[in-house]
Amino acid sequence: MSPDAPPPPVRHREPTDSTIKELYATALACGIPDCHEPLYRDSASTGRRLLNSRVAHIHARSEGGPRWDPTMSREANRDFDNLILLCERHASEIDITPEHYPAEVLREWKRIQVESHSRARHLALSDAEVAEVANASFSSGDLMDRLTAVLPFSARSRSRAQALVLASKSCMARSKVRLRSTPADRVEAALAWKARQATPEVEVPQGALRVLVAPMGAGKSEKAEQWWSEGLTAAWRDTDVEIPVWLEARDIPATLTAALQDAIGGDPLRECRVVVDNLDAVSPQQADRLLDEARRLVLTWPLISVLATTRPGAGTVDKGERIDVEPWSPARGFDLLRTVTDDTHFRALEVYEVEQLLTTPLQVHALATWLGAGRDGRVSTHELLSGLAASILQRERPQASQQVWDTLPRLAARILDADGMVTAHSFARPYAIWELEETGLVVHDSGLLRFALPLFEQHFAAQALQDGHTSIEFAASPRQFPRWRYALAFALKGAAHEVAEELMLRMARTNPAAAAWVLEETDDQSRSAHPPSPEHQPAVRINLPDEDGKDPAVALGVRLREAMLAWLQGVGTLGPYLVPHHHGKLAPWGVRLVAEDVLFVGHARAGVLDGDVLLRSDLEFGVGRWLQHFHDISVFDKPGEPFARWNWTRDQLRASLTRRLRQRTLPVPPESPLAIERMWFLARLIMEYRHGRKPVRQIPVADLRTEVERLVAHAAKTVRSRWQHGGSKSFDSDDVRWLDAQLRHVHGDVLDSPRPTPDRTGGNPRYYWQTYSPELTRSITAEVLRDALMGYRELVETNFPQFGAALGLYDVFPARAKGIVIMPSPDDTQAWSASVAFAIHHDATASDHGPPVVDMGLAEEPDVPNDIWQQIRAVRSSVFRLPAMHEQQLSMGLERQATNLAYSWLVRDLSAVGWIDEGINFSD
Repeated sequence: MSPDAPPPPVRHREPTDSTIKELYATALACGIPDCHEPLYRDSASTGRRLLNSRVAHIHARSEGGPRWDPTMSREANRDFDNLILLCERHASEIDITPEHYPAEVLREWKRIQVESHSRARHLALSDAEVAEVANASFSSGDLMDRLTAVLPFSARSRSRAQALVLASKSCMARSKVRLRSTPADRVEAALAWKARQATPEVEVPQGALRVLVAPMGAGKSEKAEQWWSEGLTAAWRDTDVEIPVWLEARDIPATLTAALQDAIGGDPLRECRVVVDNLDAVSPQQADRLLDEARRLVLTWPLISVLATTRPGAGTVDKGERIDVEPWSPARGFDLLRTVTDDTHFRALEVYEVEQLLTTPLQVHALATWLGAGRDGRVSTHELLSGLAASILQRERPQASQQVWDTLPRLAARILDADGMVTAHSFARPYAIWELEETGLVVHDSGLLRFALPLFEQHFAAQALQDGHTSIEFAASPRQFPRWRYALAFALKGAAHEVAEELMLRMARTNPAAAAWVLEETDDQSRSAHPPSPEHQPAVRINLPDEDGKDPAVALGVRLREAMLAWLQGVGTLGPYLVPHHHGKLAPWGVRLVAEDVLFVGHARAGVLDGDVLLRSDLEFGVGRWLQHFHDISVFDKPGEPFARWNWTRDQLRASLTRRLRQRTLPVPPESPLAIERMWFLARLIMEYRHGRKPVRQIPVADLRTEVERLVAHAAKTVRSRWQHGGSKSFDSDDVRWLDAQLRHVHGDVLDSPRPTPDRTGGNPRYYWQTYSPELTRSITAEVLRDALMGYRELVETNFPQFGAALGLYDVFPARAKGIVIMPSPDDTQAWSASVAFAIHHDATASDHGPPVVDMGLAEEPDVPNDIWQQIRAVRSSVFRLPAMHEQQLSMGLERQATNLAYSWLVRDLSAVGWIDEGINFSD
């Protein structure tokens, strides 16, 4: 070994006893200027001299232990001139950060130390004291203990292994704290789920700042944690990588640089990842200051990278620095929900608003807590949304003045009115916007205001209704209702009985779709075994006269009729088709109270009763000749249940509506494609009944009129007539009266089939589709689809004008359709029909009442181009999450194809708003 090479064992680098004695003989205090710490102190209890110093090398480098200079010989390193006496604190600092104490500085300090004390009483050490100094100065065994005991705490007080373990534990602790709203017994499952997720990585280049921006609960911290954990993994593998640093913005006391230096125990000389979480937790001014510091930090120390998290509007973030956190897909949220809760039978998950609960981690975990708190997945959507909004607000507890809380309902109303596009400058002055942002509930981004979570819109909009900022009539109007529907449900469910009854009355008169949907949504009698609270119990007295002295049956009948009239006002011209009317008014009612809670209600025929609601003691099923006096008799029971009169009257109307829908006999204009199909369908039935066979393609109009007039004359002599000739198809007196009126609009001599005849003859076809060429099949399908869209629009505008946008497909109009007819392979002898796949979407270029555009392609299975499917499926659904894409079989032999399609859409839309409670299939 070269004599100049430093010996690795620590014991060979110790100075001799004589050198140590000589050092103490030339100094009394620490060699650091202005320190003046004595090298020893006397014990007050024992009188013994306690050494408070040790020896440090002047020429040195830090290598984990005593310091030495590799360019110097072993003897020179241990010589008197290369050693300086320091107090414990400063000796430890030099050991930790030798780069801050150059050799020339230490030599100058030693010269001053020696000169300053040359005339002082020198200190003579005993052999035992020399050994104590040598052990304190040069033994690595207790060096860390001494450093920890003497110096202020520093991250470098820990070994790297200890620091890595601590960082790993801190990461796990943060993850578990974020899951504090998750049921305790599912936390480990949630952590395992998180570890399995292959989410896109956040990329932050070295020497750069990036900022994750997203509203409350969107998973910003989780994203930052993932990026930070990648840095921790790299630190475990590579000693040249600094252990990453996690800083909470509110916990940074002075500067970001100082906080980072404290965290790593020095300057960030090596590769290092730094997270500054929750910038929105500090003031906007402080957030901007921290971001500016981060920008300077990465420019000063180019090996570090900084990732910050904040909500929109908290801190000024440059476009190049910003990383927007995208919402989760509902499928991913549902996967986590199934992980953290055992209840997978969640009936409302198909509802759009509930799907939105699955797009952020905060809402998924809150939903899991809701389900785990003695509830189940069969709660109504409005109960779920209102409960989650309240629980999240309770958890976050935003600090705000009463004025700010009063502003939130007004903002919710503005957002719903404007369909989400509310500019900040149009709503309030800047200082008021700042206060809204500070709550964390409101996001101010790109000049627009919105709530951090969509469910807050409905929560505060309900308060706007209760406070009178928005009228019930406006919120329930045809155009506004889809956006306001859960706010209406919140307001109705939270109101006292008298107030709720008034709300229902106003809603039913304004928009029966809104009233029926809210009634269905808030009717939780079948979902809960608990009775409603006393303040929500209806105050119905059915066994006593009311204040006006009416008989109890009449008083109850009057209340019931009030609800029926409210519904009828909303449905307008459709009313007479659903319940008996006389001269444009609802037929009078005869009523009779049976026992204590059962009321018989009879719709009187013309001239039987001379008042709206009269007592009839003879009103009873199967007794007397009641059919001569009443159209029908119904039973109203359980009048004491919440909203009982509204449920009963709605059910009466929708039972009649269901019959009309099954028969496909709702009124439409005479020129409607649906009217033309119905006319041809009835004409063939009537001529078949007359002649025993159906005409094929043409019917002489004169012959048809003669037969129809004969049937009309017969029907005039009966209460109701029905004709049937074999099979299951029949027609009744209403049909022949309608056809008689429809024929007045026919001016030709012949009634033709509305669809073209087959263009393939010969052979031995087994199915209808084989008699039509692919091109004719495509042409007929496009025509049917166009007629169905026109017919659906006419059905809605004629019969349900007040329902408006509450009907999902109608909300899309003006509409256009894009699809593809898929023909079976010519070699496939088992295929019984062709099929069609199509999507309906809004057409901004079309006029409101022009014929819709139908773009129909043609393909032969299985050679259907993938891009066709992608184009069809890339269509948004309606607000009620009804399917935008349709796939079905084609049957060229059906006579009412457009009618069946239009009615199937209408039934689906009416079911979504509670006006139909059963499915209807149209197959003829």
